[in-house]
Amino acid sequence: MPELNRDPVKQALKPVSFIRHERCGRISFDDALVLQEEAIETYRESGAGLPVIFSLEHDPVITCGRSTNSENLLLTPGEYNERGIDLRNIDRGGDATFHGPGQVVVYPILALKESGLRAGEYIRLLEDTMIVTCAEYGVQAYTRDRYRGCWTDHGKIGAVGAAVKSGGITKHGLAFNVDVDLDFFKLIVPCGIGDSPVTRLVDLAGVEFCEVEDSIVKNISRLLGLEILS
Repeated sequence: MPELNRDPVKQALKPVSFIRHERCGRISFDDALVLQEEAIETYRESGAGLPVIFSLEHDPVITCGRSTNSENLLLTPGEYNERGIDLRNIDRGGDATFHGPGQVVVYPILALKESGLRAGEYIRLLEDTMIVTCAEYGVQAYTRDRYRGCWTDHGKIGAVGAAVKSGGITKHGLAFNVDVDLDFFKLIVPCGIGDSPVTRLVDLAGVEFCEVEDSIVKNISRLLGLEILS
């Protein structure tokens, strides 16, 4: 694991336990949302089923977080629809971002209290997951002051957008660009940040999508101090 550019995320002082991993393939944003909400509801009703990581890639979609500035959407809803891109207003933090094929999306659903993390520490853990993953492929990555996500010297490579629901249960997560078509990002101001290009790992290192997906899941589980159950 590389030396991160800040203090490491605190780990919970508890025995090693497990996190379930579900590889979902390519699915719509709406279907992924149902998976997350069902997992949360099951946990609230029975206390079972968490933590779980859903890893996937989305059909083309632009998601708009609670802080989205409409000026960062450069087309009309109809024009996005004509291009086969869904548009969704969602309950995570942050501005508008794009998800699509070739981008590893990971939704960890967990109870923060059981993980020994505060909300801010959890967001840092998601960023650190992408930094560590980049390092495995010889790519230096880092965070930027005032912004959430993961950057390289070639541009932003990963985004973080999460929500913490009642009971401290997490929802949404991170999106990491592997071989996604970067032209989609030209249709928005990604995350409301106009002064940074967007990049992808395939342009910086020789990678395969499934390999990177596995690395992301492995690294987030390791940072959480959990073993993976597939």
